[in-house]
Amino acid sequence: MPAFSIQKKVYFYPFTLLCLAIYLASCGSDKPSPPKTKTISEKTTKSAKKTTGDASISGIVSFSGAVPKLKSIDMGSVVECQEQHSSEVMSEALVLGPNNTIGNVIVQIKTGLPTDSKYDPPSKPAVLDQIGCIYTPHILAVQTGQIVKFKNSDKVPHNVHTLSEKNKAFNKSVNKNGKIEYIYDQEEIFFVKCDIHPWMKSYVGVVSHPFFGVTKSDGKFEIKKLPPGKYTVEVWHERLGKKTKEIEIVEGQSAKLNFTLTKS
Repeated sequence: MPAFSIQKKVYFYPFTLLCLAIYLASCGSDKPSPPKTKTISEKTTKSAKKTTGDASISGIVSFSGAVPKLKSIDMGSVVECQEQHSSEVMSEALVLGPNNTIGNVIVQIKTGLPTDSKYDPPSKPAVLDQIGCIYTPHILAVQTGQIVKFKNSDKVPHNVHTLSEKNKAFNKSVNKNGKIEYIYDQEEIFFVKCDIHPWMKSYVGVVSHPFFGVTKSDGKFEIKKLPPGKYTVEVWHERLGKKTKEIEIVEGQSAKLNFTLTKS
């Protein structure tokens, strides 16, 4: 019996040391490794902070030179279109304010945003309506992935004919109170017309981020929530072409940037 007891103690003593060593090794660090989900979340949050900020760029787009004569729209003998207007309808190809400020100019950040930036499209659809046989608004800017609703609020049928190149073009009839919904995923500015009423013209600008706008007749624009960085800002007008300027902004800055366009 004594011999058996001694052998039993000798047999279990190394096993006890082994268990103790494993336990101590597992408790060697008082800071456990964070789970993978936490690491991914932190990286995602850090990346998201780079895509937006508190800076802004605002300014005015003006016209320089002899002001061209603005033309009126001839609706021919289409009574259903004419009766919806109490006065002469002017072309919106060049809309000038009192101080020669320019409306219908698309202003957007062209370069400078982080290359890996991704922005969710607005949940609210952008609308291009047909009212009084006129496309309204004349210039529409939308974000990639955003629903674009082509409506017909007139009593007469129209057809929406898009001449896009990077996005799929279409030519479809839209009856009274009808609509067509479409989503664009490529950046471009393209022409829209109505083959039934040739004076109906519009443009749609598709941008891959939310940092853009369209000027009113006062020529003003403001691009908000920009992260700090060096940017190329582009302005585009259907008749006066486009122009770019570079600007560098810091966090929280409200920078000013004006543009002057002229007829070439």
